Amino acid sequence: MGNAHLSLQPLVASARLRKILGVTAEGTTLRKVIPESDNCLAADSSINWVNGEVVQDVWLRLCDVDSGDIELKIKLINLPSAAPSK
Repeated sequence: MGNAHLSLQPLVASARLRKILGVTAEGTTLRKVIPESDNCLAADSSINWVNGEVVQDVWLRLCDVDSGDIELKIKLINLPSAAPSK
């Protein structure tokens, strides 16, 4: 079984940028992440504003195996703040 890693920092930074710029246009590409030696991306990955959510489509190449890829769709959601405990 292989492994792969993915930094969530670009996804979080894109969500902050969308909020600061007030992006509301459906399908807006907020950022593109390219394959580099420090990530496991098999192809360019776009971070988009879709249906009111920040979404990243990712294709990762598995490490420590002869071959293998995994395709992911990651959505950043805002959870409501919990009420402070008394």
